[in-house]
Amino acid sequence: MKQADKIRWGIERRLEFIEFRVYWEGGIRRVDLTDTFGVSVPKASGDLGLYQELAPGNMVYDSSEKKYVATEQFSPKFCDVSAEKYLAYLKDSAGEQLQLAGSWMSQIPAADTMPLPTRKVRPEVLKPLVAAVRNNQSVEISYHSLNRERAERAWRRISPHAFAFDGMRWHVRAFCHRDSQFKDFVLSRCNGVRDAQAPGCDAAQDHLWHERVEVVLQANPRLSPHQRAAIEEDYAMENHRLTLSVRKALLFYLEKFLRLDYPDEGVPPEAKPLCVVNGQVFSRQAP
Repeated sequence: MKQADKIRWGIERRLEFIEFRVYWEGGIRRVDLTDTFGVSVPKASGDLGLYQELAPGNMVYDSSEKKYVATEQFSPKFCDVSAEKYLAYLKDSAGEQLQLAGSWMSQIPAADTMPLPTRKVRPEVLKPLVAAVRNNQSVEISYHSLNRERAERAWRRISPHAFAFDGMRWHVRAFCHRDSQFKDFVLSRCNGVRDAQAPGCDAAQDHLWHERVEVVLQANPRLSPHQRAAIEEDYAMENHRLTLSVRKALLFYLEKFLRLDYPDEGVPPEAKPLCVVNGQVFSRQAP
């Protein structure tokens, strides 16, 4: 076993912190470790030395700045330094809904997020649903459907087995005992859970959830050449294509979220920057 594999969790967290600060914030000092983790100065010095031992060549001490800085040969060993991860931290710090701890950002660039209406999920609803998924049980939920024929709130038994986010809201994926099929239930429309019992089905039978298809996307051909090039750059397309592996149960939401269901005619191409190359994959999507 490598030495890095034997590191205790607390030490590994501090090594991740060192790497994050060195890469994203121009360097790190011992005081950053002592202030953030409450460790002693000798312990902070030891952590910096351990990082240099386990990631040789990643950082050097800059005597003029009195801090450790990244070298040109820097290669991450303990921390995800992808742009996506940093922007997720930035989005979290700029959001108004919920701030999660542990981003380790000290120098936060000015940022803001577009306010969106949020759907309220009750913890007293989510907790028993999580337990039902974990324990392979069925439960009754008090659910308000948008179905025109069954728009009233009613108790219905489901056997939940997974959760899904469609870009705007959370669903629980479950077998509906009333309709005898697997369906999605919007969590914010549930206001009660009761009566856990044995499951009424095998989650392995939810083929739309377990099976995936590849959706191949391209820039809308009706865009001008420079617009298509910009869209291809946006999505890091290769050979003018972007391929997504999607659960069949989530195809409906992908189509709506990316506006792939917009008509090709009568709509400005800028309103539909992406098009599906293999549109037949949407022929059997789950509502």
